This record gives sequence, C-alpha cells and structure tokens, in this order.
Amino acid sequence: MKLFLIAGEPSGDILGARLIAALRAQAPDLDIQGIGGPEMAGQGLASRFPMAELSLMGLAEVLPHLPRLLRRIAETEQAIRTYRPDALVTIDAPSFTLRVAKRLGGSGIPRIHYVAPQVWAWRPGRAKTLAQKIDHLLCLLPFEPAWFDAHGLAADFVGHPVVETPIEEWSFRERYDIGDRPLLVVLPGSRRGEVIRHLGVFGETVARLAAAMPGLRVVVPTVPAVADAVRIGVAGWAGEPLVIT
Repeated sequence: MKLFLIAGEPSGDILGARLIAALRAQAPDLDIQGIGGPEMAGQGLASRFPMAELSLMGLAEVLPHLPRLLRRIAETEQAIRTYRPDALVTIDAPSFTLRVAKRLGGSGIPRIHYVAPQVWAWRPGRAKTLAQKIDHLLCLLPFEPAWFDAHGLAADFVGHPVVETPIEEWSFRERYDIGDRPLLVVLPGSRRGEVIRHLGVFGETVARLAAAMPGLRVVVPTVPAVADAVRIGVAGWAGEPLVIT
C-alpha cells in the first residue's frame, strides 16, 4: 500500500506519526511519502520540504508567504499525481491541505482528511464546502460525524490523542517540585502570530487567578519554533511560569 500524508503543524505531526505507527503495525511494508515534521520523520517519512513553511494562520501571516505557499501547493499536487498513492491523508492545517485535496478532485485518488473543522462551534456552512473537497473525514470527537453525514460526507469517529496519552500527574509535580499547589496549564498555541496575540490576555488572566488562588503554579507547554517568544512573553507573569518544550 502507498500513502501520501501531509501535516502542516506540530499537533498534526504528532497525529501523523501515531497514524503511521498504527498502520505499519498492520501493514509493515507500507510505503509512505509526504510532508511532515520531526515526529513523522521518526516514523520514516522523508518530508518533501520543511513542515514549518506551512505553520501559518490568518491573513496577516499568510500574505507575505503567499507566492511560496502557492508554489508548494502546486508542487505537492504534482508529487501526488506522480506517486499515485492508494490514498491521500491530509492532517488538519486546512489552509494548505484542503487546497491540495481540492485540486486532486477527479484524480481517482481517495482524499481522507484527519481532524474535522469545528463546525459545531462556528461557521457550520463549512461542513457542506468540505464535502466538495474530500471523500472521507476522520473525527476526533464522537458527535462530529453527524454534522458531516448530513451533507453526504462519510465521516468516522477515530478517537482523541489526549485519551491515548498517559498522564502521570504526581510524577510531573515531583519532577518540578510543585507539590500539591494549584496547577494551571496555559496553552498559547504553536504559531508565532497566535502566541503574540494571546500572551498579553493570558498574562492578565493568570494575574487575576493568582490573586484568587494563593500558591498557584503556572505551566506553559510550547514547541521549539516559538519557545523563545513564549519565554520572553511569560517572564513577568505571576505563578512562577514553567515553560516546557
């Protein structure tokens, strides 16, 4: 079996790596090409170009890189047509992945998208337009398939990675000498633009929570691409912020 996988950001890279590992357990001779990050590389994927080029969001971030982004879309489409995989699996990052998938309409290559857009939270009309771009959808939440089935898009609930990840709270607390202090996890994002927008508001929120919860300790998980910006942004926060890459 031949598959072409595309992930465009760190969370998708993790999903992609787990997907490759699970598929190889059933089909050891699986042949995979595509675009991904270090996690997928650890599963044997040689990315066609750095995944970091795709970790963009919003008009302000995309516009300066638009010519390169359009070139990468065309290059990826051609690579898929040449490789002729048994299926294309795109993982989140819709501004890139769904544009590639749409261009492959009529190619005979099944188009599977992993991670449903949150149409139940905003812009429900996206369910209809998504059905025009892909052939099958893999959902993280159990109530999501019904939103897409109604528009003729086959969708399956496949589970959320958080449930598959063991969380050892007390070993974490011991490792960082947190004890039984109240613990707050702050998630500012993995893209530089959203980190810059979020940190100010999050810092104000942390200050209010710290005033109401004596001894509060703050943990900020991040990814290497934005770790320096996060460390600078949280330096003056209450709660002795611990930044973990």
